[in-house]
Amino acid sequence: MKDNYNKNDKKLSWKILESSSLYNARIFQLRSVLKQDAGGRKASFVSLDSPDWVTVIPETGEKDFLIVRQYRHGTENVSMEFPAGLIDPGETPRQAAARELLEETGYTADSLIQIGCVSPNPAFMTNYTYTFLAKGLSRVSEQNLDEHEILDVYKMPYKDVSESIGTGTFASAITVQAWYFYRKYSGDC
Repeated sequence: MKDNYNKNDKKLSWKILESSSLYNARIFQLRSVLKQDAGGRKASFVSLDSPDWVTVIPETGEKDFLIVRQYRHGTENVSMEFPAGLIDPGETPRQAAARELLEETGYTADSLIQIGCVSPNPAFMTNYTYTFLAKGLSRVSEQNLDEHEILDVYKMPYKDVSESIGTGTFASAITVQAWYFYRKYSGDC
């Protein structure tokens, strides 16, 4: 066991020699990447390039939360989640969080606090997902959804979110990790 975890990063790293697009979709690009390790071995890998994402946990003054319910095409099921979406080019994560909150719920927040940032799957994905806590909510408009978004907004108490998270329709990994960051930030775990 090594005492200094970062000491050997150089020998663990791979250098990109070539990169080419295999498939370009609206929300991601699949790439083939030829890499070389520190010892000279070469190998081809696949990476999925996607913009970074944001998840917003909108907490009301009563420690209730705004939850969105929407159909998810990947699992072909309706899902309960916190508002979330891709960060647009030129946007900061905080700006994207404010935009997604407004678009999906019609609410703004007095404060957006970044409470987490992780890589969804560093084995092959190149992006990060940021989690924000939204406080001081005010309803200022109707929803302004993307072209193919259809979702409902619900107010849900802490107890119900806590009991449901990670089960049934509350099984989105991004929502689960956001809830972990919320609990850690709040001192609940």
